[in-house]
Amino acid sequence: MNKMKLNMLLLTAMMLFSGCSDEKETWEERLVFEPYDAKIDGICYLLADDTKTAVVTAGDVFYAGDVVIPAAVEYEEESYRVTGIAEKTFASCEQLHSVVLPEGIKTVPARMCAWCYNLESVTLPLSVTSIGNEAFSNCTSMTSVNIPDGVEEIGESAFFCCSSLTSMQIPNSVSVIRWRAFTGCTNLVSVSLPQNLVRIPPECFAHCSRLSSITIPEGVVYISNHSFSHCVSLTQLTLPQSLRSMDRGVFENCTGLTSMMIPDGVEQLGALLFCECSHLTSVIWHPQEVPEGTFKNCIGLVDVEVPEGVTCIYANAYDGCANLSTLRLPSTLETIFPGAFKDCKALKDVHCHSIQIPTLPYPMASNVDLIFENTDISGATLHVPASAIDAYKTTYPWNTFGTIVEEAKAYFHQRKVWLESAIRNL
Repeated sequence: MNKMKLNMLLLTAMMLFSGCSDEKETWEERLVFEPYDAKIDGICYLLADDTKTAVVTAGDVFYAGDVVIPAAVEYEEESYRVTGIAEKTFASCEQLHSVVLPEGIKTVPARMCAWCYNLESVTLPLSVTSIGNEAFSNCTSMTSVNIPDGVEEIGESAFFCCSSLTSMQIPNSVSVIRWRAFTGCTNLVSVSLPQNLVRIPPECFAHCSRLSSITIPEGVVYISNHSFSHCVSLTQLTLPQSLRSMDRGVFENCTGLTSMMIPDGVEQLGALLFCECSHLTSVIWHPQEVPEGTFKNCIGLVDVEVPEGVTCIYANAYDGCANLSTLRLPSTLETIFPGAFKDCKALKDVHCHSIQIPTLPYPMASNVDLIFENTDISGATLHVPASAIDAYKTTYPWNTFGTIVEEAKAYFHQRKVWLESAIRNL
């Protein structure tokens, strides 16, 4: 096995721990000879005689050291203006340290420097308007990059697993960021998103484990799947009032997140939104339903109030909330799916304000309890409206609570429990 291939395999293995992996091994593609018309000062070019323009290409070279692309080149007594860079031109050039592109280049092409894991810096001209897919994917030594004002689009996985990047200035000219643009940038600490951005793409900052500060501007409407999943240093985040939708697992495994306020205008929430957010203690929101697995394994939740207006709590919504002690359910609640409060082993008080008893979405055998699966409610207290207490006392699984009291009498019951406990501890 040659040295380059061994280095690539070792790097890939390390990246797997930070969510980084590449679906294609770029080095294999890069080993293929690329046609070229001229090699000038060690750089390969495709030349167009009719327009007298030149495009830099990989040719038969693995570029190394510091490469400066000139604005124009001379070949056979003719001058050619350098107008472009071919895809994968510098891909897998493991000894490449820096690249300077000339003014006039409009597009940073796909995979231009992918897997250049010793690349430390790149200089982009003001003429650049787009950064292509995987342009700097896996450039693990690159500590910073200046994205020029005028860039409008950042492509898929453009900075995927650039694990040495510490900060990123994204100009307001950027209106489109594609899938996984900054996934696995494990040293990225802070980011300010551009004012023209409407949508944060899937996995945009997933596995950015040191990201602690991010500014999301007004105007952002949509946050896509897993945009911030595994951002374990993120403790708080202010969401814009313009926000209308958050997809599946946006904050999954954000173990440092402690609180969140979701704007009233948010109309759609995806499943697993805060799954595994182990330090989350409170969320202020006004949903119409609690999606599947929303707070799964959120062990920091102790006192939960499901907002008025919620009609349905989906499967495993609070599954594994092991320290949940007090649960308050709204009067609007109609349906609870299986496993909604599975393994909530600390549950002691449930306040259900609904006169119509919440039920499963489909009939079940009377001896099967799926709402409070693996949750012992025989020692817990259920607080319900006075007009519905008899119905709760005869309806499974509500009638398996150790104590069922009228909501109006809740205070006195709690006082009695406290006094009895105090006497036992004398």
